[in-house]
Amino acid sequence: MPHLWTFRDDGMPELTEHDESTATPGLFLCGPSVRQGKHIFCYIYKFRQRFAVVANQIAQRLGVDTQALEELRRNNLYLDDLGCCDDVCEAC
Repeated sequence: MPHLWTFRDDGMPELTEHDESTATPGLFLCGPSVRQGKHIFCYIYKFRQRFAVVANQIAQRLGVDTQALEELRRNNLYLDDLGCCDDVCEAC
């Protein structure tokens, strides 16, 4: 049976920039185990901002209009610009 995830040196799942498994295309991770580089999404208000990133990727693959996700971006619930995040676990 193939593995669903590959893991980084720190033991966390290795993900694409869209929080997708690098071992199993189409399998996405949401929640406090998501790491992008040194960025940690450990609080619910941080990792819930990544839900829209995953939704956008899935919708684009299905050919679904993603315009509705722009409202989430306007309400700071779409975290794709990690420039506002520190390496420590704090709110953006």
